[in-house]
Amino acid sequence: MIDGTYNLTIGTPLGTKSGTASLRTEGNKVYANIDAPIIGKQQAIATADGDTFTAAGSFKVMFAGTVDYTLKGEVAGDNLNIVIDSNKGTFNITGVRV
Repeated sequence: MIDGTYNLTIGTPLGTKSGTASLRTEGNKVYANIDAPIIGKQQAIATADGDTFTAAGSFKVMFAGTVDYTLKGEVAGDNLNIVIDSNKGTFNITGVRV
């Protein structure tokens, strides 16, 4: 099950940062509310397939402008793993359900 609130660990070019994400599924859509340093508060919509999900889009990053991305995520038990490929590099996000 994807739904839940997660404490995040985000690998960035400026070092490891913390944040939170609340994920909620409706059908095959995952709605995410993310709050993390550098990107601030963001909302995203992904497409779910079981416990995995994918998304593409863009968001604004403080001091770096717009970041275009694709992501692949998976929830295994209470653990969240996301890999983001972007025009600014590849980033890993891990999370633990609160």
